[in-house]
Amino acid sequence: MSDEHHNEPREVGYNKTHKDTFKEWTSKDSNSIFSGLTQADLFFFAMALGHHRKKHSEVKNKANDVPVSALNEAQKWGVLATAIDAKEDLLVLKDEKKIYLSAEEYAEEGIKILKSHIEKQGLNYPKYLEAELRELIGDES
Repeated sequence: MSDEHHNEPREVGYNKTHKDTFKEWTSKDSNSIFSGLTQADLFFFAMALGHHRKKHSEVKNKANDVPVSALNEAQKWGVLATAIDAKEDLLVLKDEKKIYLSAEEYAEEGIKILKSHIEKQGLNYPKYLEAELRELIGDES
């Protein structure tokens, strides 16, 4: 990916109501599957989950707490791919602000999905997630 970004935002965010969740789940002391990961990792995971479920919504009362610079190259490519798939148009690449806005919208719903699953599954959530991922990739083992 080029180092030249014409209108890439400095940060991406999520609804302020998720702020404590992001901090708690990524804390090294957490028993969450996201323990020790970065908020950028959690944001990316939530975005991918929201996109997979085709759920997105406008982010209101936004906390811009995830620096775009914290996303690694693979995550940035994932954000681009998500925007292209969502818009079904390569011209979306002309406006990085719209690309990241789309990522925020998917992450917003993705974090809601994660919260719901973790409430239902509790500590069994990693096993539930693994089973769902195996089903997604067609792995019967």
